Amino acid sequence: MLHATAGSVSTEFQVVDCRTFDEATIHLFLAPGPNPYQDTEEFLFDCEMRADEMPRFVRRSLLEFQVRSNSDGVLLLRGLPIDPGLYHVHTPLNAQRSEEKTTFASERCLSMIGSRLGHLVSYIQEKNGDLFQNLAPVKGQETIQSSGGSKMRLQFHRETVFHPYAPEYLLLFCLRPDHDRLAETTYASITHALPFLAEDDRELLFQPLYRTGIDYSFGNTQTIKGNGPVLPVLYGNRHDPFLNYDEDLMEALTPDAQAALDALKEAIASVYRGIKLDVGDLLCIDNRRTAHGRSSFTPRYDGFDRWLQRSFVVRDLGKSAGDRNPGERVIRTAF
Repeated sequence: MLHATAGSVSTEFQVVDCRTFDEATIHLFLAPGPNPYQDTEEFLFDCEMRADEMPRFVRRSLLEFQVRSNSDGVLLLRGLPIDPGLYHVHTPLNAQRSEEKTTFASERCLSMIGSRLGHLVSYIQEKNGDLFQNLAPVKGQETIQSSGGSKMRLQFHRETVFHPYAPEYLLLFCLRPDHDRLAETTYASITHALPFLAEDDRELLFQPLYRTGIDYSFGNTQTIKGNGPVLPVLYGNRHDPFLNYDEDLMEALTPDAQAALDALKEAIASVYRGIKLDVGDLLCIDNRRTAHGRSSFTPRYDGFDRWLQRSFVVRDLGKSAGDRNPGERVIRTAF
């Protein structure tokens, strides 16, 4: 367990230390294989087979996270193998696919870890449907509520809360921290926030009284609130609920419902925590239980700014089959 910073408390989050991997295990991640961008399905199958050979303690931790999650709704794998020579590769301009990065250890880490939680998918509106998406500061987007922002706090949200086929898990792999090593990936679980909510507010949050907005990256460039579906904020088990939440784009349909949403916002602000990701860290977020965001940081646009790769994982590929082309992982739901 490691300590994390918090809005008002200090706590611990679950860590799997991969820095002790032996040579054979490191080889699983570094050995050449299919190209993830040219032969995607073969790459994913190869990674799933390699994942069967990961150490038992890694597979057990991922299995427990898939079945039971945890109170934080996050699992950090620390010190995974990275691409050789990555130090000399520039952070991709405008967060596009890197032309300099010609090895695929980071993509293999995301695929191997993701395969123990479910199946990797992507969305046609996000990074042209890439399964492995580069996240980096984008010049001119410093104050925008998107992955390209930097100088403004990225507000708490569940990933693609508006989407009928939202991922159950979000994976973030750190290839490079920010220059000042100040940027934090922030998160807040409904498990920790729920005790701060009055019973009346909980009841309202379980009702379909909230309309969320479509994300900036899905075409809502004016960041219009409430242009998405109506849904409850809490759902599932009354004592251990799942969460639909978007701090920036969600609005309530009644004054009482808005008051309950405001109470949840305050609860999240009181329990949130932050993790400073370093090279080789892979953070798994349970997207059903935990909202996430990012603190502000100052980019330099010198080719070595903060660089993460992101992948999405669903437990059941069949649910989105009607919105995917046969044999591919790209979900093409129109908005």
